[in-house]
Amino acid sequence: MKKHSRVALLSLTALLLLCNSVQADTSNDDDPALISIDVQNGDFSSESIIFTGIIEDDHQPEEVFWRVSKDGAEFDGGDLLNSLTQITSTSNREQWSWSFELTFSATGECACYVSLHSIDDGSVEVVETRVVFMVDENSTGLIGFLLDSDQSGDLIDSSIAISGWLGTYPSGQVNLEISGSLAQGLIQSTNTPQSSVCDGVSITDEVYELPSGNFQLDWDISTKLDGWLELILIGCPSINSNLEGAIYEFSIRVNNQPPSIKVSGIDYAIEDDIWHTFDASLTEDPYWGRTEMYYVWTLRRHSHSGNLPIDVQMGEDLNTYSISGAQSGNFTLSLTVYDKGGLSSEQVVNLDIKNFVPIATLIIDGETVADGEEVRVSNPSNIQLDATESSDTANDASSLRCIWLLDNSPLYEGCDRSYAWTEVEDYRSLLTLEVIDDDGEFATISVILIHPDEVKPFPVALIAFAISALFLTYALVNRFRMSNEKSIPKWKS
Repeated sequence: MKKHSRVALLSLTALLLLCNSVQADTSNDDDPALISIDVQNGDFSSESIIFTGIIEDDHQPEEVFWRVSKDGAEFDGGDLLNSLTQITSTSNREQWSWSFELTFSATGECACYVSLHSIDDGSVEVVETRVVFMVDENSTGLIGFLLDSDQSGDLIDSSIAISGWLGTYPSGQVNLEISGSLAQGLIQSTNTPQSSVCDGVSITDEVYELPSGNFQLDWDISTKLDGWLELILIGCPSINSNLEGAIYEFSIRVNNQPPSIKVSGIDYAIEDDIWHTFDASLTEDPYWGRTEMYYVWTLRRHSHSGNLPIDVQMGEDLNTYSISGAQSGNFTLSLTVYDKGGLSSEQVVNLDIKNFVPIATLIIDGETVADGEEVRVSNPSNIQLDATESSDTANDASSLRCIWLLDNSPLYEGCDRSYAWTEVEDYRSLLTLEVIDDDGEFATISVILIHPDEVKPFPVALIAFAISALFLTYALVNRFRMSNEKSIPKWKS
């Protein structure tokens, strides 16, 4: 159940994340045939049992036949194709009825395994099996054993679900013995069990006492090491030893260890047009290797879009992922790897792509100006404003936006504009250029535009300085004269 739920979750995730969906083909032409058998497991008779049922498929099968086996050997059967009878269908596919008789004279005393086979035009074979008891008045200790599914070679973790039908004639309690041991490789299960002797002494790992009938149990393998494990299932009557039992032997792949993820890639980059690749090709299952992995890459841009994924890629053997360096931000790239058995591991990589602030360049009437400069224009009715020489990294350069403000009020957008001075009473204006990249980073330049008709007032400070200089000069000259007058000698009269 764990495996099926994980696969269902993956399928649902894929459907939700696809942006461009394709209408699925709703045709069921590829669905296998369905076989129903009216006889139940454990039915018995001392004379005969009439088997009836229905086959459902899109087209009449190419082959239909039945077979009987006991003690692991097939010994009877027949063809049913020519005796099929088409009936009114209760579904959207065609249906055919069939029947045959199993007699005691043909089988003798047995726990008989009766199987119906349907093969379509694509050579797909579907088999449905029942175990019945053909008995005489002295029959006792017959046992039948069927498994619902063949798990040979399956990857299984934690516990293995074992279900089927196990019963005796006459109906009574049964024992199901389960053991596990190391195997060298695949041991394929048979369709029906082989015969075994129930000696009353169990050397197996566990024994389950069950009533005759359908059963389902989970056998714990959580302590088993990863690798091939041979399972032996023996069904025996609970009472009376030295009776015939039924045995299945097959091997599974124990898969208790999740994949070990190894990801190589950068954790820091400067925004540019380069693609950065993350490589998880060394990811592997500790025992089963690097094959049959399913990869789910999820990219999130926490600095801008929060925890919502901005990209998801998934697929078998998708062991690399590339991210464009053209978009800056703080990212997390998470990789979840599922093995074929459904176990998963996750690893998260933090990535910072640094954005460069653009460089603003302002040209007015063909002359490059600097921030804070005063610019006296010559033609106020046609002032050419040019910011096309502003620069940024290669990936952002083509997407730069230019915003012009006059006295802190928005004026224009665009990197090449012209401006006509209309407010002639204002001879000075503050012009600001904002250059913005696609990440919202910006650079500014501000200059003072001066109208050519502006008249500079005579500097009062200079007048004051001149007056002060004249006064100082007069004072010095006057003092010099006074000093000279005192030094002239006078004649005595």
